[in-house]
Amino acid sequence: MTKVYVFGHKNPDNDSIVSAAVYADFLNMSEPEGSDIEYVAARLGGIPPETQYVFERFDAVDMLPELLPAPDSKGDPMKVVLVDHNEYAQSAEGIRDMEIVEVLDHHRIGDIQTAAPIPFMSLPYGSTATLVTVQYMDTETPLPNWAAGALLSAVLTDTVILKSPTTTAVDHDVVELLAAGVEVDPQEFGMELFKVRSEANPFEPGTVLTTDLKEYDKDGKKVAIVQYESATLDSVLEAREALTAEMDRLATERGWDLFLFMATDIIKEGSELFAVGTTELADKAFGVDFAHGSVWMPGVLSRKKQVAAAIMDA
Repeated sequence: MTKVYVFGHKNPDNDSIVSAAVYADFLNMSEPEGSDIEYVAARLGGIPPETQYVFERFDAVDMLPELLPAPDSKGDPMKVVLVDHNEYAQSAEGIRDMEIVEVLDHHRIGDIQTAAPIPFMSLPYGSTATLVTVQYMDTETPLPNWAAGALLSAVLTDTVILKSPTTTAVDHDVVELLAAGVEVDPQEFGMELFKVRSEANPFEPGTVLTTDLKEYDKDGKKVAIVQYESATLDSVLEAREALTAEMDRLATERGWDLFLFMATDIIKEGSELFAVGTTELADKAFGVDFAHGSVWMPGVLSRKKQVAAAIMDA
């Protein structure tokens, strides 16, 4: 049996874990009878609390991905499917030596390269979970109840309950379909997920700054961006000094030219954006002055579309 591992980016968020779990299940169901290929869901980091909650709620804990095993250095290259990312800096250690057989993503096209043509789907939806749901719809593949609940949770968290500017009409349609299937109110369910996340992780700079972290490499500049979402930013603002000190330490330790931390208030619909390092780049990207360490950015909810894209353009 040939195993093909399906996994999302490092420091995985809900969308990354859910997409890997459900897409691996979809690929296994799509394989012809007698196939010797088995798709195995994997992950490159811990399981977020809201993800654990959702899989428990829908009696699917056994479907949670396991950590990606170390490749066999003496055997054939590990075969992998990448979901929710397509950049080397965000992927597994040793990814350049693995055989990438497929990519399913909703971010910018990064630097991943392959020796042969592969299925590569990257669409500007609000979440990779939306792409996975569309795959089920387009192929009329039966969608298990646990998968519908998990996919709904991932669309809601990645689009900040459909408030993010990354949200599309397709995301709205998918949420309506999935919510009806599992019989929940999507707004209430979404708020429930963010509440679980906040209560499970009291704000602690050292932990928050290395959770859901993404690294970017553009023209020799290394940039890291972390996003933290909550119904209130009181704990963030109270820890401002410790937060910026930890940001400085991490940026120096890991060689980042610029480190950005997005503290997103899902009620006020905006983000307090902190910057350390080459802040002139952030000044140019957003047209504001980061001399005081952070700036309130009303309406800024998306790391991908409103922060990372601005930095890449700058």
